[in-house]
Amino acid sequence: MVNNRLSPNTENLSQREQPSEREIDILEAMAEGYTSKEIADRLFISENTVEAHRKSLFYKLGARNVANLIYKAIEQGYIKIKK
Repeated sequence: MVNNRLSPNTENLSQREQPSEREIDILEAMAEGYTSKEIADRLFISENTVEAHRKSLFYKLGARNVANLIYKAIEQGYIKIKK
């Protein structure tokens, strides 16, 4: 199997790390519709840091796009739907 930057090592997919508290903050903001720039401003971090956390989240949750990321985050209990 070829392992490169674009394809994660599928042998370890079930052993992914859990999202950090900061990553969950970013997930929640993404679910509320905030852009990376807005999230950075709200959390007092750089936009590059937000992008790094987003990339990590896609890997950790095994998501293919933002909609799938939010779906998996809700499904796995990392974020809750506010009523």
